[in-house]
Amino acid sequence: MMVEAKDMVCIVCPLGCKLKVTKDNASEAGFAVEGNKCPRGLDYGIKEMTNPTRVLTTTVKITHAALNRIPVRTKGAIPKPLIFQAMKLMNEVEVKAPVKVGQVVIKNILGTGIDVIASRSIYKKAELNHYFCHSQRKDFAELII
Repeated sequence: MMVEAKDMVCIVCPLGCKLKVTKDNASEAGFAVEGNKCPRGLDYGIKEMTNPTRVLTTTVKITHAALNRIPVRTKGAIPKPLIFQAMKLMNEVEVKAPVKVGQVVIKNILGTGIDVIASRSIYKKAELNHYFCHSQRKDFAELII
């Protein structure tokens, strides 16, 4: 069942336009959008009514690292109805250090064509210990950031 009208705030740009999206069979897109100050608001309003999507950010388990979890995100937006199913899948994933930022953690999650990637680099615990014990360098921040 399609909602006839919906009020929403556009999140595409910092303006945060208050949109009112209504069903309009005379329109090519099937919806009329009011309150948008730019064309992106029009596209956002229609997309939210027809196929809402979100970029998902969370963490997954990691072994052999100084931390227990690593931050990850979807490389693009996935359909909103799949978010809980994607979260369940990500909760079951465990990666092994080292992991580099941008590295694919889950390829093509739930057949969406969107990969889940690491949001930061994490090195092996042993590599980090070796670096701190045997190095006189002061630029060690790159290993833990």
